[in-house]
Amino acid sequence: MITIEQLGKTFHTARGTSHTAIRDISLQVPDGQFVSILGPSGCGKSTLLYIVGGFEHATAGSVKVDGRVIDKPGPDRGPVFQEYALFPWKTVISNVAYGLREQGMAKAQAEEKAMSWLEKVKLRDYAHFYPRELSGGMRQRAAIARTLAYEPAILLMDEPFGALDAHTRIKLQTGLMGLWEQLKNTVLFVTHSVEEAVYLSDRVVVLSGTPGTVREIVDIDLPRPRVRAELLRCPKYQEYVIHLEQLLVGEVAA
Repeated sequence: MITIEQLGKTFHTARGTSHTAIRDISLQVPDGQFVSILGPSGCGKSTLLYIVGGFEHATAGSVKVDGRVIDKPGPDRGPVFQEYALFPWKTVISNVAYGLREQGMAKAQAEEKAMSWLEKVKLRDYAHFYPRELSGGMRQRAAIARTLAYEPAILLMDEPFGALDAHTRIKLQTGLMGLWEQLKNTVLFVTHSVEEAVYLSDRVVVLSGTPGTVREIVDIDLPRPRVRAELLRCPKYQEYVIHLEQLLVGEVAA
C-alpha cells in the first residue's frame, strides 16, 4: 500500500522566491489498484509522482510504501515518463535488459527475459533496432517493457501517452490495460485526459489548481475487463466523464 500523509512541496527559486507546488495531500492507494491523478496544468501532478518515486523530497508530510518511508528511488517503484528515456546508443533489447543487468543478472538471462517482455508489447521483431528507428508509440512500448522487466510492485506513469497521436494513444491504453490485468501492479498514472483516466482507473484523484490539493476522489465503478466501444455507449461512463470535466473546468476557471 502507498500511504501519502499531508504531503507538501515548496521549491525555492534562484531569484530568492518560493513556489508551493502541492500542499496537504493525503491519499491511500491499496495494492493492485490503478489510480489516475488528474488536474489543471501546473497543479503539481508530476511533483507528487516524483516524490512517490523518490526523485524529489517533500518539504512537509511523508510517503510510505508498506509502512516504509520513501526518501530515494528503488526497484519497487518503476517510472515511465512521457519522454521515453531510452538510451539512443543501445538497441531495444539492450534498453529493456538494462535494469536487469544493473541488478546483477547475467547478460544471457537478462536478454532472454527482455525478449519475453518485447513479445508481450509486440516488439519482438524490433529487438535489434535502435530507438531512432522506431515510431513514438513503439519507443513508449519499449520504455514500458524496460520498466516492467524488473517487476516493480508499483508503476509510476507520468503522461506516458501524452505526446502520441490519438490512434496510437488508444492502442497503447488498451495494451497497458491488458498487461495490468495480468500483472496487477499498483499504478499511479498522471494524465490531462479525462477519458483516459475514466477508461483506465479504479479511482481518479482530482487536484485543485496551484498549489495542488485534493479536490475530489472519484471511484470508477465500471466492470473489467473494459472494452472501449462498449464504454462509449455506457451512460455511467459518460456521467463520470461529464463530472470530471466539470471539476476540471471549475479549477481552470478558478
